[in-house]
Amino acid sequence: MTGADDVSRAAAMLDRRGFLRLAGLAVAAGVVPAGCGGVPPPLAPGPDVALTTLSPRAYATLTAAAMQLVGPPGAALIEQREVDVGRLADRLLGSNPALAAPIAQALTVLEFGVWPLLPKLRPFTALDAAGRDAVLHDLSASSLTLKRALFGGVRALALTAFYGAPETRQLTGYPGPFGTGGVAIADAMVAR
Repeated sequence: MTGADDVSRAAAMLDRRGFLRLAGLAVAAGVVPAGCGGVPPPLAPGPDVALTTLSPRAYATLTAAAMQLVGPPGAALIEQREVDVGRLADRLLGSNPALAAPIAQALTVLEFGVWPLLPKLRPFTALDAAGRDAVLHDLSASSLTLKRALFGGVRALALTAFYGAPETRQLTGYPGPFGTGGVAIADAMVAR
């Protein structure tokens, strides 16, 4: 089972109409402010990032989720923009367009889904680290298959993008692919 399989399964299980009904009720009840504000600057794509698949909001939501999922050392790499999870995920989704729409929908649910669907009343990107952890934990531990699938898809994409970046090798101890100076014996074999 690959990360793409997890993402595909989660995307297939999302019920767009149900989510839209819930979001519409939340807006009508005044639970979600109109427009929900802009993308928080620390999570927004930089001016040099040209997105092809993700919206700026989806980029920010995935970046915020990734910061919680990879732990403090990884979150520091993301926060310092040494690893740009949103940009890397955008590229991954660009090479697999069948996943782009379901993932965008999953990120919309994560960002704007409110109680009772998710244990929050504000957008995911507006929550502090503890609030984001609580939402992700609720999704991962839910008895509802839809919520676990949403978590699994977002998690698979975030971790695939993060750990696919060469800058994360310092965290994992992975020396890199053969022929790049990371493994002397293997590099000598490749050079022959």
